[in-house]
Amino acid sequence: MKKWFVLSASTILSKRGVTQSFGSDNTIVIPLAVLEEIQERYESQGGERGKIAREFLDYVWSMDQKMLFRNGVIQRNGSKLQVVNLTDAEILRDRDFTKVKLSLEERYLVQTCKKIQREFARDDEKVILVSRNTVLRMKAGTLGIEAQTYKDELLAEISEQYTGRIDIRVPSEVIDSFYQDKRVSLQYIQDLIPEKEFLANMFVVMKCGKQSALGRVEKGSIVPLTFGKSQPYGVIPKNVGQRFMIEALMMDQKTAPLVIVKGPAGTAKTFLSLAAGLQHVLAEGKFKNKILISRSPTETGESIGYLPGNENAKIGPYMRGVIDNLKNLHAPEESESEKKEVNRQKSSKGGKCEKPQEEDGTTLLDMRVITVEAIGFIRGRSICDTFIIIDEAQNLTQTEIKTIITRVGEGTKLVIIGDPAQIDRPELNERNNGLSYASERMKGVPTCWQITMEDEESVRSELAKIASKLL
Repeated sequence: MKKWFVLSASTILSKRGVTQSFGSDNTIVIPLAVLEEIQERYESQGGERGKIAREFLDYVWSMDQKMLFRNGVIQRNGSKLQVVNLTDAEILRDRDFTKVKLSLEERYLVQTCKKIQREFARDDEKVILVSRNTVLRMKAGTLGIEAQTYKDELLAEISEQYTGRIDIRVPSEVIDSFYQDKRVSLQYIQDLIPEKEFLANMFVVMKCGKQSALGRVEKGSIVPLTFGKSQPYGVIPKNVGQRFMIEALMMDQKTAPLVIVKGPAGTAKTFLSLAAGLQHVLAEGKFKNKILISRSPTETGESIGYLPGNENAKIGPYMRGVIDNLKNLHAPEESESEKKEVNRQKSSKGGKCEKPQEEDGTTLLDMRVITVEAIGFIRGRSICDTFIIIDEAQNLTQTEIKTIITRVGEGTKLVIIGDPAQIDRPELNERNNGLSYASERMKGVPTCWQITMEDEESVRSELAKIASKLL
């Protein structure tokens, strides 16, 4: 069935080439008012949205204008692109507008749909308004117009998104063979469990009664972890998820140039990423340009307003979590013997014991071992021989995350971390944010390693764990 899709400005600017994403036998309609809105509000903007706006306007104006307005122009994918202009009388005449309150921009979209229904579409053809605005879609439905969001931007529900890990039950001889031969055939496992899907680099927990084994998928086999006993920068993993995370983080940049880590707060995503980066740079002498950390400057709650100073001063408040993690990395837990020695010293000194000096979290920044950079300044660069950490990536758009990944140069390892359940940008959600987008699109790609941490793997206080589940 042929369909007519009427696009809003937000839909057009959600990614490049949107008009060619609706099937080859459909017509994509853009109200002239939407083109004017894009030109007036977005063309002069900086950043990725402004770039998309300029590219789209150039694309439209490069077409035969008479054909574009009269019958439409065939695009490369076979679909037709058409611009529709409405008169003032058409905008204002509809009595249906007394049912719902519509802004002028919304009236243009709704009336364009009605005009197509009335003058262009056959009875067996659908006219669909495509907008990211939920309230507008509800209003359109009230007026008898079918509406939907741009489906290409929506991913699976968070509970169904790729996790990079799998737990399986196997016979005890499989685990025995795994420990003896240092691998087990993936085909054999798939014959045992045909309903399970195994992708490249997926982490596997094999269980049989009290027996268990940890491995990962590699070239048709499940093999043991290469860094199963690794303690990067002195950090000891506290659970299975952290051991999987360390495996991905410590793997060399040629084998694992991209690592995506998702999970709730308190699962040590940033902490372990920093530890691995410092292990690579300081202990192993890798990554000539050292560590680069960036994140979306998105605030939770009330805005702190304009921040004076240079780039580091402006982004500093958003990176305090990184400084806290650096402090913790340089304040290792005391062993039982150390605790006994502290207690002995307290007794001998009347209960007083001088605390050793600790890293305040800024020394490595001052030494330029770690560099902090705003997301906006990464665009346009080609970053080579660097260990990059993108924190709070759930607050990035799909276009922003694509921009970052395509900036990776030779010898660079990119680590993208975040929690899709904690999004602070109103236009994003669990199903269309950049972190989830990268995870879903890159799953199964041999150069991408992924792990999703589980709620019970949080290492914060019991109160924090309970609050994370209930609040």
